[in-house]
Amino acid sequence: MFGYFKKTTQKDENQNGSGIKVELQTNINSGDLKNEHSDPKFKFSPLRSTDVHLEDYDNEKYKLKFIQIVTRHGRRTPESNKTPLTMWMCNSMDHLISNKDSPRPDCAPGQLTVLGIVDQINVGKIYRKLFIDHLGFLDGQYNKDQIFIRSTNTTRTISSARSLMHGLYGGSFTDEQEKSPHHSSFLVKADNEENMYPRSSTKLVFLKNLLKQHPQVIRENERSELEKFTKKVNQIFENSKPEESGFRVRGFRSYAGLVNSFDCFRNNGLPIPKGLTNDIIQRMYEESAKEFKNTKYFPEISILSIGRFVDDLNKELKLKSTNDPSVKDLKLSLYSGHDTTLAALLVAYDMYEDKIHPVTSSALEFLLMQEKDYKEPEVKKLTKSIEKELINHQYVKVIYNHKPVHIGPCKDKEVDGMCPLSEFLKISQSIIPTNYEEQSKLTQIDKKRYTQLVEK
Repeated sequence: MFGYFKKTTQKDENQNGSGIKVELQTNINSGDLKNEHSDPKFKFSPLRSTDVHLEDYDNEKYKLKFIQIVTRHGRRTPESNKTPLTMWMCNSMDHLISNKDSPRPDCAPGQLTVLGIVDQINVGKIYRKLFIDHLGFLDGQYNKDQIFIRSTNTTRTISSARSLMHGLYGGSFTDEQEKSPHHSSFLVKADNEENMYPRSSTKLVFLKNLLKQHPQVIRENERSELEKFTKKVNQIFENSKPEESGFRVRGFRSYAGLVNSFDCFRNNGLPIPKGLTNDIIQRMYEESAKEFKNTKYFPEISILSIGRFVDDLNKELKLKSTNDPSVKDLKLSLYSGHDTTLAALLVAYDMYEDKIHPVTSSALEFLLMQEKDYKEPEVKKLTKSIEKELINHQYVKVIYNHKPVHIGPCKDKEVDGMCPLSEFLKISQSIIPTNYEEQSKLTQIDKKRYTQLVEK
């Protein structure tokens, strides 16, 4: 069991009696949290809501049939070693959950920190309370046939998946500790096959660079006086003294990159420059979200950046909706990814309703719901007519950090706040590339056409 937790206090109902509230333990041994670099005033707390409403998952009309959860990893160290990584607190991969390292190992660039581990354990605890204790949707003991786990090939996402699974079922999910599947049993694709985050291609890079010249982007930046704000932020870094904070940036290229670096300090209890007030920090997060949202002006960006992963998700969803024997017992698929994974999905489905950058430990859920009073036909062979009938009685609900969000192209077709599965599959198909390799290429004709679009 994770040594940082005292006995967890839990409440089963929220104020309106329709949901659950998990009061997560946030008291952590000071020796496991702080060192001489830490801000003495820092107190650990979850970065997002932990309130869950049961009616979103089960009510008198619909039942949960399957769920796909796409997460962002927990708090981490910076991906560069420009700042001494001894400022952060990390566990080794061998003792990720048990916290038995002595002495504590040095952190590596981009590694999940002790607090990042706690983040994901807390997320797993919430899902245990929901899917096991309240809904009885998952078995009380880990059943490998019920859960599929995939992670990108980074230690922080693999560690995040292991930590979440510990919160859900206990165990360490390593080779040698307890009787749990080890992390290498998670599906981790080779780098050249990975599609859970945007991969650089000639056309994608060109379009992202061209976004800065898009008339609507320029107008919004002028309206919000972004240039003035950016100068103010840069001046704060210029005035910051080394003894004040190790977080110092010179001429950042994007707010998404700035926020990611900033998170590594503030969210791990390390001092930040005094000039970064709460209002400025909020604006930084909002500008990062705008950078993600601006990609909607070129739909090809969604197709190239996340379309292949959408294809993977939809193939799995389609198999489950039609009761394919290959997924007979599957109930939950967990995908451990990055901020770019979540942001790209939110933009692609036009459901990025939040104002800020996806925080660490965020979760995006695709719920497959089915009408409770519908009796599925018993068939030996799936025909097109039966497939259509099954699909017509199922819906997709999307929940982001425990709050329902709505798919833009499906809003006028929603049924009880959900997108009919048939519509969801059609919308998804518009995001999936028909030929990724060919669509990734950039011709001179393409360059001229896109350039003319932004010059109008």
